[in-house]
Amino acid sequence: MKPADGRRTTLFWCHPCNVPLIGPICGKCSRAGTPVRLSPPGDVRLALEGTRRRLRYLFLRDFGVQHMIPDIMVLNKTSGEDRADEVIVDGHRIALLTYDLEKSGYSLTLRIDGARMLASWDSKKMIRLNKVPGHLKGNYLPPDSIQSFDRGIKAGDEVVVQMGKFIGCGTAKVDAQALRNASKGVKVRDISQDGPLRPGKRAWTRTLIRANTPHLIANKARAEHELRDAFKRFQLPVSVSFSGGKDSLVVSDLVSSVTNDFSTIFVDTGLEHPRTIEYVKSFASEKGLRLMTAHAGEAFDENFDSFGPPAKDFRWCCKVCKLAPASELIEKRFPGGTLTVEGNRRMESFSRAHTELVNENPFVPGQMTVNPIREWTALDVWMHIVWRGLRYNTLYDEDIERVGCWMCPSALASEGVEIARISPDLSKAWDARLRDWAEEVGLPDGFVSYGFWRWKRLPPKMRDLSERLGIVVAPRRSDTVNLRMVKGVSPCTAGGYSIDAVVAMPGSMGLEAVAEMLKTVGEVDLVDEFGVAVVDTPHGRAKVFAGGQISVVSPTSEEARTLFDMVARSVLRGTMCTSCGVCARTCKAGAITIGDTLTVDASRCTRCGACADSCVVAHYFDKVAGGLDGTGTPRRKRR
Repeated sequence: MKPADGRRTTLFWCHPCNVPLIGPICGKCSRAGTPVRLSPPGDVRLALEGTRRRLRYLFLRDFGVQHMIPDIMVLNKTSGEDRADEVIVDGHRIALLTYDLEKSGYSLTLRIDGARMLASWDSKKMIRLNKVPGHLKGNYLPPDSIQSFDRGIKAGDEVVVQMGKFIGCGTAKVDAQALRNASKGVKVRDISQDGPLRPGKRAWTRTLIRANTPHLIANKARAEHELRDAFKRFQLPVSVSFSGGKDSLVVSDLVSSVTNDFSTIFVDTGLEHPRTIEYVKSFASEKGLRLMTAHAGEAFDENFDSFGPPAKDFRWCCKVCKLAPASELIEKRFPGGTLTVEGNRRMESFSRAHTELVNENPFVPGQMTVNPIREWTALDVWMHIVWRGLRYNTLYDEDIERVGCWMCPSALASEGVEIARISPDLSKAWDARLRDWAEEVGLPDGFVSYGFWRWKRLPPKMRDLSERLGIVVAPRRSDTVNLRMVKGVSPCTAGGYSIDAVVAMPGSMGLEAVAEMLKTVGEVDLVDEFGVAVVDTPHGRAKVFAGGQISVVSPTSEEARTLFDMVARSVLRGTMCTSCGVCARTCKAGAITIGDTLTVDASRCTRCGACADSCVVAHYFDKVAGGLDGTGTPRRKRR
């Protein structure tokens, strides 16, 4: 099984040693591992104590058995409304662990090998059958075939079906007392004739490491070789981005194996969990690291009223609270630039799927990034941590996968529940702030309760959830930029082509701020009396009115689209500018100055577009505002 970019989605398992392998051959017994097929993307990870504790509770609650959850097991993240992990024990996919947003709780969906394991333990929720003619998979159990059943079965329960050596899994549609009379009482999802599955031998951590040592050594050697090559090639001061997470921990260890001459950069966004801040400080002290901290201060609070809550598809907080302070720190501490080693991995997300070894950071001038673990899985990372005996952030042991900003919209709702458990004061304050915001912009209470706030534009899975819950939720958040086409590309009677649109944006900073940003597009004439900024460019003329109207006239239809795209993005940037300073640091001509507001020196501006390319607000405009030209024609990025 391979995803679109060709990465493997197979895990290997050594059954004699009963441990997962990050390579095809076991380093302990020298046997070939058995492939375990995974659902894409295949970013498997070790299950830590908090996760194992949860799984033991769920299996005990649902099936009266907890012994089938061992100390060494792995999880594979897959798609779902929220958390969805394949549970892999003894090299077998036994269940799917999911978090139900509607019920605000966890559930287990059995896989066939999980049913076979439960049958070997004679668990609860068992239904034993007489011989049934025909196929059972995908069908309902004939009620007269039921020999015995657990009297505690309830409608909706996962059940184990056994008929001699045949074992299956399915879902009860009725309570136990109705099973013998219901023609559709139990739906069988899958069935196997392989009989009960006995648990494998108990595995220890030392066995896990010994079995994977050759692969761990190879991973480390390869990463160190790439680092040495990059350090030699670029001859820049070396820094390590250290967030307090597992990936940056591994990267810090790798760099320490290559050189002692590096600095460690931590960005305190003001939204880091207290445990993370304490961990970063104590770890740096223990290891004698040269720690540099970029502070965002109150940037999040100061910009919340303008932008509303950050969203998965509009993470303005990254620009304001992370990129801006990081850019400022690098400008001061590394005036000649720095080579920053980061823990970016391709399997983390679609946006990182094409991460290369070395990249120039478009949002932080002067920073080149090196990504030595870009091809590692989370299992590779955790194996390295265990192998090297590295002390990791204790938030991971709370069944939390992401330990960055504790209220990040990209985190799972299930992780938010864990944050509420361990840090109730933080969670209550954020919930109150969200509810105040929702009331102010006219959104229903459920918009916050079920996490709809985490998107500017709701994905299909969340629209489906809102329909099931009966909550009326618009496809787009009410505080989202709204662009309405009045007239798409069309011929003008006076010659040329025109586009007319109206842009409505929350928290507008006024026409003067927009006019300054428009100077990066063309020559601007601001006519206060009429509330209009006129922009003359080689592509034609544009007018931007204080009410949000945009009118563009160009010689050709293609130029009209190009000019409209440039102007619309400039309107967005001017309206939602946070004075983070990234564009000023990117501008090689020195045309942009950040004071109380942003100003552009038109005499210096070359209109190269670098400031727009570095602006995170402009980067997210397609997702925030939708189509710009109203014609369905793809836009061309200006260079």
